[in-house]
Amino acid sequence: MDDIEAELNISGSDVNDSSEDERILRKIKSPSLPSLVHVSPTNARSKESGFHKSTRLCLKAIRDAMLHHRWQDAAHYLAAYSQMLEETTAHKQSLACEIIWRLGTEVLQHHPNSRLEDFNALYERMKNSGVKNYAKICLEHSFHLLLNGNFNDAKRQLSVAASWRYGKQSASQSMELKLIHAYCGFLDYFIWCTKKSSGTSSDANTSREMHSYFRQASVTLQEIITQPGVWDPFVLSYVDMLEFYNDQEGALKVLQNYAYNKDYPSNPNAHVYLYQFLKRHKAPPAKLISTLKVLHCLVPSHELMLEYCSLLLKSEVEEDMQDCLTIAMNLLDYPSWKYDLNAWNCLLKVMTVLKKNGLKHLIDKEWEKRRDLWLTMHYRNCHGKKDSEENAKLLFVKAKVSKIFGEHKATINSLLKFWGFSTRKTAKRKGKEEKGCLFQLMIKC
Repeated sequence: MDDIEAELNISGSDVNDSSEDERILRKIKSPSLPSLVHVSPTNARSKESGFHKSTRLCLKAIRDAMLHHRWQDAAHYLAAYSQMLEETTAHKQSLACEIIWRLGTEVLQHHPNSRLEDFNALYERMKNSGVKNYAKICLEHSFHLLLNGNFNDAKRQLSVAASWRYGKQSASQSMELKLIHAYCGFLDYFIWCTKKSSGTSSDANTSREMHSYFRQASVTLQEIITQPGVWDPFVLSYVDMLEFYNDQEGALKVLQNYAYNKDYPSNPNAHVYLYQFLKRHKAPPAKLISTLKVLHCLVPSHELMLEYCSLLLKSEVEEDMQDCLTIAMNLLDYPSWKYDLNAWNCLLKVMTVLKKNGLKHLIDKEWEKRRDLWLTMHYRNCHGKKDSEENAKLLFVKAKVSKIFGEHKATINSLLKFWGFSTRKTAKRKGKEEKGCLFQLMIKC
């Protein structure tokens, strides 16, 4: 809203200090909205015409109504403000068109009585009023139709937009047309999915129709994703179709190019998609590990790091097991994983395997680097309180982890002190009365 005010030179002081403006604003708030276009005789002395004052204050009324979620009032004022489309100055008319487009879609989105026909009417009017935004409005219109399940209408909108040209093609127009072209292929994929899920793919006519949409979508999507960029939904669509027609080799090449091509922007999702594909097709552990290794460099807190640890642990190579311990502990350094039971269980499993294989020195080495930080981050009294109230299993796992680290006595005594037990013997005596079997488990672990 502030941007719109700046573009139109709306000054809050001008609106508040002028008695004439207040009189016009009272007119705006009255039911007689057509009077907004009447020019007051007193405005002859003003640089701003009565029409422009009315529309400026009408825009302010729209803003206030939207900020207070009075969507019906906002729609009422917006209908009056649409008279700005009759503005003879090209720049102001173009600006008004964009304001009506943006605010109109927002109001209709929240209006309790809005219908699909209202959206269609708004989009069609805006496309005919502001030719410079024609492609963007068509694209947004197709998104709205797509969200309402009207795939064929959305495809028709995009087809029209794809053939649209206005003046000399600029760089921004080129990008818009490229995106429109991509979504044309995406919608072909959606229609293909609809045919596939209908359950009649064994029928010869349906099969031919599916294959026709597959060819249309694959040509468009292949052309798009070979250009450097972030094309996640388009890549997934293309790979899904290739897998359906048993072209695993082609799908793998697409995903590898998307993940490893240096011309493409760095994209963690590309490595996730490649890993998921390899996992689906039972790839060797070495390939899975190499894929997750790159993902770990990009997003060390990714949820797939738990699977990465499991794969490294199975390799039984000392270097891999050491990396596994580091990755598991790094994960718990992130706030989003701090109270995650699966992450703590993963760390406990890694430490147990290392200890069993006579690699306790790796644990000691890693703990030496992190001891001060971890005692503060994970083993303070407030953590014990939170864990005991919300997740007693987590408290038990953390106690077992601390025991392997060699900090069991310190952390347990700290927690017992928090609960008001002066000694372990007192805890044993009062444990059943105060905290059930939890203390017994912690003391024995």
